[in-house]
Amino acid sequence: MNPWLVGAIAGCIAIPVAILLRRELRTAAHRREDELDTPDRHHGWLLVVLPLAALLVGRALTESHNAGVAFAYCACLPVLAALAAIDLDVHRLPNALTFPLVPAAVVVAVIASAATGDWFAVLRAVLAGMTLGVTYLVLLLVSRGGAGLGLGDVKLAVGLGILLGWFSWSNVLSGTLIGFILGGLWAAGLLVARRATRHTYIAFGPFMLGGTVIALLAS
Repeated sequence: MNPWLVGAIAGCIAIPVAILLRRELRTAAHRREDELDTPDRHHGWLLVVLPLAALLVGRALTESHNAGVAFAYCACLPVLAALAAIDLDVHRLPNALTFPLVPAAVVVAVIASAATGDWFAVLRAVLAGMTLGVTYLVLLLVSRGGAGLGLGDVKLAVGLGILLGWFSWSNVLSGTLIGFILGGLWAAGLLVARRATRHTYIAFGPFMLGGTVIALLAS
């Protein structure tokens, strides 16, 4: 299929999904009791970012692989978007999404391998997920201040490692580095603008997810 056609289909499907996701997030059902006083967010960015990401990822993966791989990966984008929105809202990555993301990522890898015949990629994906999760855990435990990470980031890293590992180890590395670079630039910008201090907690999940999407586009 034409890459742009696949991207357009994925983008169109993502529009109602983004609307439903935004509606669900605005109910604040994801907040704990001690988070109910957090200022309300409208999550309007989802209506643009999710369809645009689906369009670009669908086009890129169809061009580099095929439509089966593209649709498989686009199917997991709403979960990634929900994780980013929740982390921005309450600075927490819920287990209700990070845990299911791991088997879901394995399913995506299996579908992608079925579409390409590259079954070794599934093994690489699982190993990459385990490796990235352990790497984040080590950073959390040995770095001063936990390197700004939380356990939610460690759990998220496993799922993202699987998604990126299906393509290559270099994709895992690039997606991870891009996430840290984006997070570092954002933190530096806040410091320069005096909107944060060195001790201000910044949600890192969205940068991990952004790095993953960028690595998918470059895959």
